[in-house]
Parts: sequence; structure tokens; C-alpha cells
Amino acid sequence: MNTRRWVSIGLLLALVLLAGLWLWNWFVSGSPDVGSPGPADLSPAGAVTSALVATDQWPDASLPEEDASKKVSGAAEVDSGEEWQPEEVVVEEPPTPREQALSAWESAVDQVLAQPDVPAAAQAPLVKQAFDNLDPEDQMDGIHLALNLLPDEQFAALQSILYDKAEPPDVLDAIFSDALNRAEEIKIPLMQKLRKDRAHPMFPESLRILEVIESQD
Repeated sequence: MNTRRWVSIGLLLALVLLAGLWLWNWFVSGSPDVGSPGPADLSPAGAVTSALVATDQWPDASLPEEDASKKVSGAAEVDSGEEWQPEEVVVEEPPTPREQALSAWESAVDQVLAQPDVPAAAQAPLVKQAFDNLDPEDQMDGIHLALNLLPDEQFAALQSILYDKAEPPDVLDAIFSDALNRAEEIKIPLMQKLRKDRAHPMFPESLRILEVIESQD
């Protein structure tokens, strides 16, 4: 008889404890709605599930699959080389000595043209040095460039080249022939000086032209 009494008391206490827990939950979270979790749902798993149901924020199981597919496809694009190509590196070769000499010759002619107030005869040594540094195959083109650009007032910049009988005969002939088409005050003194050097390739022609001119005076 006593045993049954104690069992009844224990069940009653358990019911009271459960009721107390339910009331406590009711006071903390507010009045429970129909279908809201009871005392049995107060475990951490139950609380998380209730929060997800209440906010309708269940994770989308498809998102990881989409991300994975993007990563896989992106890797495939990179591996295939269709989307990304390494940039081609262009290495410029330094100019050759021949190219440097051509550039120096053009710069010398440009300097003469840019300094009309400087006597051309004073610039003649520097012009000759730049000319002598040219490759032999570039000298004729170089001298024709200068003859086409230099006016009468700056023609004397080429006199150091013309008076050097060691220069190529074709070069000397090109300068001499061009001088004959210039003003009298340029070609007459030039031929008079060449006539004094019998070893110069332009001596015979200078002598002949001056004899004709002097015979007419």
C-alpha cells in the first residue's frame, strides 16, 4: 500500500515539474501558438528547428551544387586555355652599331638645320665624323639626304668631307656635282681650293671649269 502511494506521489511531482517547465517557456517566449513546441521541444535541436520554421530560412541544398559546378566549369575553362591566354612578351632588340651610326648621322644633319645662326663651316668637323662612322653601304644614301636638306647657307657643313681626297670617289663626285648647281659664291671658291690639290679626284674637273670661266672674263 505504501509503495503505490509513493509511485502516485512521484508521478504527480513529474507532472507538476513538466507543467512548471511549460509555464516557464510560456512566460519566456510568450503565449504559445497552436502547433508551437511543447516542453519536449526545448532541446537545442528542437530550438534550432523551431527557429528555422518560424523564419522560413531553410538552407537551399541546391546552392552548394551550383557553386561546385561553377568551380568545376571554371577550372575546365582555365585548363582548356579557351578563356585565358598568357600575354606575349615582346623583347625589343637593342639597335645595331650600323643603326646607331645612321641615327647619329641624321641627328648631325638635323643639328645643322636647327642652328642656322651657327657658321656651317664650324659644324663641318662634327658632320664629317658622323659621316665617317657610317657603314660604307649607307654613305651614299646619307650624303644624298644631307644634299637634299641643306640650303646654300649651310652647304659648307659638307666641306670637310669634300676636301678629304681619301673619301669614296662617288661621295666626292656627288657633293661636287651638287655644288655646281648652287650659287656662284659657293662653287667658285670651292673649285679654286680643289684646283690646288692635284691628287684630289675633283681636281681635273675643277681645273677645266675654272679655265672656261676665267677665259670668258
